[in-house]
Amino acid sequence: MASLLQDILYEVQGQAPAPNKDLHHLVVMKTQVILRSWKISVRAEHRKVLPREVKKTHSDFLEDIGFQKQVQRIFGKETIEYVLSTCRGNCDFIVRLPDDLKIRIFSFLDTNDIKHMSETCKAFQKLCSSEEFWEKIKARQEKSMSNVPRIGFPGSLKIKNTKQMAERSAWFQRRRRSTLF
Repeated sequence: MASLLQDILYEVQGQAPAPNKDLHHLVVMKTQVILRSWKISVRAEHRKVLPREVKKTHSDFLEDIGFQKQVQRIFGKETIEYVLSTCRGNCDFIVRLPDDLKIRIFSFLDTNDIKHMSETCKAFQKLCSSEEFWEKIKARQEKSMSNVPRIGFPGSLKIKNTKQMAERSAWFQRRRRSTLF
């Protein structure tokens, strides 16, 4: 599973909360967390300030509460929770699987479950709405239906059963009318 991990595990850009206009770029890699910041200001003395970059290993990031609070202030609580989880080694491997393997896994789900999976993230939404995905699902279902031995009833037997059901319901309706005045 570790071979599924790319060099960049998570990446997000954002603007600092008001009144700042600073731009920030957070990258979580296999071994380190990088925060790049660009100071945006109309003041002349801040125009010559170069972008800043802070690199921390995962263990250093987990220990540095001040840096965590800075990331949370810029990107929000959900982002810091995800980054902390990633630094602890909890990776979401299903998102990183190849599309063919995801399609194979999703093909065992029914349509309601596929709908719910498409609502979980943008990658799944894109995959579940692709034409290739539905073609493979349809082909897999047709293949599985052709392999299932069919226990068929003659058409006349179905008609007979349908007629019997209609006669029974008519009999129940007549009986109800006769007993309920």
